[in-house]
Amino acid sequence: MWDTNREIILGSSGNRAAPMGTAIWEYDGSGWELKFLRAENGGVAGECPSVAGKFKGQLRATPCVEPALA
Repeated sequence: MWDTNREIILGSSGNRAAPMGTAIWEYDGSGWELKFLRAENGGVAGECPSVAGKFKGQLRATPCVEPALA
């Protein structure tokens, strides 16, 4: 979600928390670009989303992973 300053605000989704953090990806019309990384506990961004983007500017969140899995 974006606040009035167009900053990404990550909220809680109940028990679906990502223990190593979250990566936000933006579709630029041809592929996914890492937009924002909030890594915790040594996590790193994993692979970009595996599904094709539907429109330019689309955002998707993925969980961060252990460095050995990236």
